[in-house]
Amino acid sequence: MKYRVLIADDQDASRKLLRQMVEKVAGDAFEIIDEATDGEQLVEKVILSEPDLVLCDIEMPKQKGNEAIRACKEINADLQFIFTTAYDTFAVEAFNLNAVDYVMKPIQINRLLLSLERAKKVLRQLNTENQETKLKEYQRIPVRFNRSLYYVQVDDILFIEKSDRKAVIHTSYEQYSSPETLEYFMEYLDDKFVQSHRSFIINLERISRIQTSGKSYLVFFHGYEEPAQISKQNIQRIQHMMNDFL
Repeated sequence: MKYRVLIADDQDASRKLLRQMVEKVAGDAFEIIDEATDGEQLVEKVILSEPDLVLCDIEMPKQKGNEAIRACKEINADLQFIFTTAYDTFAVEAFNLNAVDYVMKPIQINRLLLSLERAKKVLRQLNTENQETKLKEYQRIPVRFNRSLYYVQVDDILFIEKSDRKAVIHTSYEQYSSPETLEYFMEYLDDKFVQSHRSFIINLERISRIQTSGKSYLVFFHGYEEPAQISKQNIQRIQHMMNDFL
């Protein structure tokens, strides 16, 4: 998976340089999803975009970066951040806020890479710690849909379909379109869910019938008309797994 990064800096040149550096040295692990040009916009975009990591300048208009980060942490306590600044006077406060790092401008690419590696280790550890808790306590998946955050009951999911750049979560009562990947959802799902096709994850417990359709197979679900698909390569494996859910 790639960790989602938001860049916050009031200087166009600084944002462009940071984007180029991140894409060059850590594009396999991080993706830039948004940018903010002042502190107030940073808080708004953290709510809307839900980044994993923020690269944040401190001296910004409307609200300083450290103040904006404090507000963001009240919204999302797991948010990680690296300060990128020309001032060394905020270093103590930065680490009191549990910043991953504090990088001085002008930023050297090797120094930024070191910070991103630190951030990656923190995010991996955080994901490991949170995953079991999510499954045990909630049995729900957070889904961003129509500018809202929904919590969909895992047992209600019939299948998840990749459609263009979105994932569509099918339940018997609603369809939710999300920007997340199928890999994101698989992290939340238990062994009754299986990826049946490069574009589908299906719930084995809710299957009513499977029928052939050209070179692949259609799979239907109790109380739902729209089918998912099973690839030819996966049909025998899924039929075998179905024996555990009869």
